Amino acid sequence: MNKAAVSLRARDAEAGTAVVEMAILGSLIFGVLIHVLVVFGSLHRATLATSAAAREYGRAIVVADSEAEAARRGDAAVELAARNHGMASGSLHASAGGFRQRGTVLVVRVRTDVPIASVPFLGSVWSGLSVPVEASHAVRLDRYRSGT
Repeated sequence: MNKAAVSLRARDAEAGTAVVEMAILGSLIFGVLIHVLVVFGSLHRATLATSAAAREYGRAIVVADSEAEAARRGDAAVELAARNHGMASGSLHASAGGFRQRGTVLVVRVRTDVPIASVPFLGSVWSGLSVPVEASHAVRLDRYRSGT
């Protein structure tokens, strides 16, 4: 056999393998890109939800007349913000730092964790793998209003 015949046989044996490789690798890469796009969307939604919840939580506790009413109104505002942004109930955790006294500034922080390794309709694959998202908002109590 001459060299040309051996070369033709080797080429014929590998015919179509590039299509198979491209189909497999292309599907994997496309799947990873779609997953990254979904994760970035979830991070953006969580960012919007935490900032809105921090702002509304701050407003709610500033206008309340007592600590109990401030806690009740604040929790309701955070749950409403989570629901408005398509997040699960209880996924946003709010806290306020400072004392409710005339003219003081209260710093409100809202935090949530966004899972990274999750499969749609199945849930989280690796429960510990998440990105924390936090927002803070500073509100000043009115000089003519004080908490009890």
